[in-house]
Amino acid sequence: MKRFTNEGHILICFDFDETYFPHACTPEQLASVRRLEDFLEQYSHRFSTMWVTGSSLKSLREKVEQANLRFWPHRIASSLGTELYHIDVDGTFSLEESYQALFPSDFISRVERVASQIEQMRIELEAQPGFGTSPWIRSYYIRDQIGSWSETLRMLADQEGIAVNISQCNPQAGDPMDAWDIDFYPMHAGKESSVRYVCTTASFLRKETYAFGDSGNDLGMLAHVGKGYLVGNATEQAKQMYPEMTTKPYAEGILEVLESDLSSFI
Repeated sequence: MKRFTNEGHILICFDFDETYFPHACTPEQLASVRRLEDFLEQYSHRFSTMWVTGSSLKSLREKVEQANLRFWPHRIASSLGTELYHIDVDGTFSLEESYQALFPSDFISRVERVASQIEQMRIELEAQPGFGTSPWIRSYYIRDQIGSWSETLRMLADQEGIAVNISQCNPQAGDPMDAWDIDFYPMHAGKESSVRYVCTTASFLRKETYAFGDSGNDLGMLAHVGKGYLVGNATEQAKQMYPEMTTKPYAEGILEVLESDLSSFI
């Protein structure tokens, strides 16, 4: 699979699962994805595209094949923005090791200390599928908890100098019902940090940068850029916390914004 042909000066960032990629993969949804791909390819001399996702690169490849996508973006920040890849026009991937050089070498030990303290409080951390496949992210589920456990978890992570994202799970993306998604990652990683790093190192203007997402772990990224939007199918938690959203879901919502701004791109 090839990358979008050209690369422009406007950075457009997409969460992948349930934003760019609809898990149901209905014919109507995939037709909209094709239309989005056609639009991004037509104006690739204006756009630089980036997938910013919690999925691993292996999982992304499987989903790309499932949806029969035709183009890679210019960059991918996978595994919750802990792995940053640049993609050449022929589809060759290059890991940006200078990005990961910012991460602490004892990250796993820090997470294990936090996890041990949380479990001593009788809060069960359930390892998510794919746990341990990346050296820079540890993801868990927490179910059926009440009280101020989230504040305690954030405090413990902060004491260890690591970041944690806590958001309600999205069953449409394959998560369990009535559970919380807990992601630990290095302080200089994550969706927002990966976008900030790319804007800084590749000289994209933050005020001209777009971002689209559907859930709580996208909100920092959306707030960081100049033009951040939840798509219409976003989770209720995300909608309650972030005001800017499209009226349509998935690719149709993305196109709703980009096509309305078309005159500023050309």
